[in-house]
Amino acid sequence: MKRFLLLVALILSFAFDANAADFVDKNDTTSTVICNIIGYTHGIGGPMITIVIIGAALLAIFGRMPWPALFALGAFTAVFFGAPIVVSKIMPNSGVICKNGAVETK
Repeated sequence: MKRFLLLVALILSFAFDANAADFVDKNDTTSTVICNIIGYTHGIGGPMITIVIIGAALLAIFGRMPWPALFALGAFTAVFFGAPIVVSKIMPNSGVICKNGAVETK
C-alpha cells in the first residue's frame, strides 16, 4: 500500500505544470537582493578565483597539492561561473533573469 501511495504521489507531482513565469513581480525585494548578490559574486569572483587557481597550480607543480584536487577546483569554477549560461541554453524561456543587478523577465 505504501508503494502504491508513493507511486500516486510521484505521478501527481509530474502531472501538473508548475510554471510561475507569468507571475513575476519586478518590484520583488527578494529577487532584487538575490540579483545584487549574484552580480557582486560574479563581479569580484572572477579575479579572485583566477588568483586562487594560479596559486593552486603552483602548489600542484611543487608537489604540495594533489593534481586531482586542482582538477576538482577547475571543475567547480567551470560549474559555478558557467551555470547561468548552461541553464539559459537548456531553458531559453525561463522566467526570471538578472541583468546588472535588476530583475528582468524574458
